[in-house]
Amino acid sequence: MSDEMAIDAHTRTSIPVRNPILALTASALSHAYRAGELSPVEVTEAALSQIAEFDPQLHAFCETRADAARVSAREAEARWLSGAPLSPLDGVPVSIKDHIDVMGFLAPNRGGPARQEESSFDSPCAARLREAGAVMLGKTTMPELSVVPVTQTAAWGITRNPVDLAHSPGGSSGGAAAAVAAGMGAIAIGSDGGGSIRLPASFTGTFGHKPTFGIVPYYPGQTDRTVAGPIARSCEDLALAMDVIARPDGRDWTEQSRADVRYADALRAPLPRLRIGFSASFGFQKPDAEVLACVMRALGAFDTLGLEVETFERLCDDPFMTYMRQATLRLRGRSASYRGPEAVGSVLRLADTWSADDNQRMIDARAKLAEDFFGAFQRFDVIVSPSAPFTAPRVGDFYPDGVITSEANRNLIGYAAPFNLVHLPAISIPCGRVNGLPVGLQLGGPRYSDAQLLQLAHRLSEVLCTVS
Repeated sequence: MSDEMAIDAHTRTSIPVRNPILALTASALSHAYRAGELSPVEVTEAALSQIAEFDPQLHAFCETRADAARVSAREAEARWLSGAPLSPLDGVPVSIKDHIDVMGFLAPNRGGPARQEESSFDSPCAARLREAGAVMLGKTTMPELSVVPVTQTAAWGITRNPVDLAHSPGGSSGGAAAAVAAGMGAIAIGSDGGGSIRLPASFTGTFGHKPTFGIVPYYPGQTDRTVAGPIARSCEDLALAMDVIARPDGRDWTEQSRADVRYADALRAPLPRLRIGFSASFGFQKPDAEVLACVMRALGAFDTLGLEVETFERLCDDPFMTYMRQATLRLRGRSASYRGPEAVGSVLRLADTWSADDNQRMIDARAKLAEDFFGAFQRFDVIVSPSAPFTAPRVGDFYPDGVITSEANRNLIGYAAPFNLVHLPAISIPCGRVNGLPVGLQLGGPRYSDAQLLQLAHRLSEVLCTVS
């Protein structure tokens, strides 16, 4: 047995946050910088110490650049001292998923064998964060090819859940969520093609926002479903991050950024009388009873906000095979030469079975899915559900046989993936715990309703924190 698998699955082991300042949100850090109570240098050193001590066990990062982070922190400190910060995120430690290019870091290997060349440019997210003065700590781990919702690779080993190291943080932005939950940076930028931000957020007790397709420019590597978005320790931090990364860039041909939207400002606006629809199953999901009970208890927060919740059963048909066809058609012909984790191999073998008829079936089913969602949003402003049907799986329990189409494996992405297929925004917020493991509540809305979803999620999280 490798050292990585040697953690006793029956022993509850978590990552402690050594320095209390590492539990602060980005918003709190910004206020402390402005008041002269903290320095970006002090916070960055604490984050680097946390990474050095615990990441060999956690495996949230595939690369860090401590010297460059220290230089950025000193520059940010000077700006705050002179009263000229670049943004509220100036001097705030952040990380970026390996999927995304950052100049000076190794080029994305997407979970595969490490490459030697460095990226010669910043992706849109990295460029906006650099302009905002954020301190880039490093790149976070992801599964190979970003095609499975757990983070384990031959190159970087098993990424673990800092809440309980015997469990996975999910994927594919597993390293990003693990880093935030472990105090290794206040904000992480992940990507979400079928739940890859929201599932890890749900499993680690963090907040994750999958934006409307196109409003956060994404380059290179655009697909017709994947978006970049933030993971953080509060909705306010999600909004601060969106104010930075959801700005025009010009390189993404699918870009639909809106410079007139101010996400952080939206949190402070009066909450409108929203029509809330809750579905426990979407018509096909089978959530664990304890997870569903936790989510149902959290629905009381809507009552506190004066919002009525209407329960409904069916939202759409099970989109799993539609999602798998859309996500893996590009991977046809790669299974024979693949030598990595069995779960990824299962996806590649499935991709080899697709035909032109399957492509047309995917297009037709996706159009039907869009009609179902458009109809639902005639009745509701927000659709609420669990973020995931169960809590974080134990390491090795998910895809134990590599059969991606088994019932349990299909069930994981059922709440999340439909929003990707029809380009709609969704947010996961923590709503409680089951046996010590976090449970997430998902809020989804129509296209471009991101600011309103963040506002509602912020108000809900305030109530949930008060009653928890």
